[in-house]
Amino acid sequence: MVNPQTKGTLMILLSAIFFGLMPFFALKTYAEGFSVDNLLLYRYSFAFILIGLFCLIRKITLTINQKQFLLILFLAFVGTMLTTYTLFLSYRYISSGLASTLHFVYPIVTISFAAIIYKERFTVRKTTALLLSVTGIALLSVGTESNINLTGFVWAIVSGFLYAIYILGMASEELKKLPPLTIAFWIFGITALLFFAKSLLTNQLNTHFTPTSLFYTLNLAVWSTFFAVVLFYKGMKYTGPGTASLLSTLEPLTGVFVGIFVFNEKMDVKSSLAILLILTSVLIVVQTKKKRQHHLIQKLRHKVLKRA
Repeated sequence: MVNPQTKGTLMILLSAIFFGLMPFFALKTYAEGFSVDNLLLYRYSFAFILIGLFCLIRKITLTINQKQFLLILFLAFVGTMLTTYTLFLSYRYISSGLASTLHFVYPIVTISFAAIIYKERFTVRKTTALLLSVTGIALLSVGTESNINLTGFVWAIVSGFLYAIYILGMASEELKKLPPLTIAFWIFGITALLFFAKSLLTNQLNTHFTPTSLFYTLNLAVWSTFFAVVLFYKGMKYTGPGTASLLSTLEPLTGVFVGIFVFNEKMDVKSSLAILLILTSVLIVVQTKKKRQHHLIQKLRHKVLKRA
């Protein structure tokens, strides 16, 4: 039987892979004439319908109290709408690679505040894993031609801080009382409404789907939204927000492999080193969990033998 920590780790890693497919589906949809707002509107709308049907079939309760609703409303606004908006705003001033790298400040923020708020241990191993993963992501994302603009730099950092707030909020005791699918249902629905309102206000609502755009938008909603988010929620219940954010740094590797196998991009030394660093950081986190579990098991055995 798989223990909870291992199960949570596998869920987070699988979630990171699904999230890593997001740029691929997004770029394919953009090529069909869809704006960012429209893509996100349909992404969350389709995911909302999908999870609603799933909850109905599985008879999962969707009832939440007022406190939980206000918390989810805040997280939907900050974690899914503002995070995306600030990240894409930074693309106007700096390269998307540099912006993505700066966005990954969120594991540092998450781990730091998780240690304060949720009393997660800030160990040497976890710090080492963090430094390795950030270095690997920087190697993957930043090119030598990148020019740093202060405005873009600030917006990208802000997006990382907002996403860290989102992760920490999702780990709150109040939301732990709810099934992950219930949380995702409300997050998707509220976010879809927010982007619908934004599309109407900016007069950018696009309702003309081509078979290709519909195909990629649905894939984005199913794999990089429904499965990715639900797996992340469920996995974080077992691993905690700090570890979850570290394991999610596996996400950029998916983009690298998609580039190699789908777009026939070459694997250079920089990419190879980045992959090695990120995989090492993930391995450190996983091994730390295993050692802690082994220590607890040995401690329990010692107590049992002592009583006997």
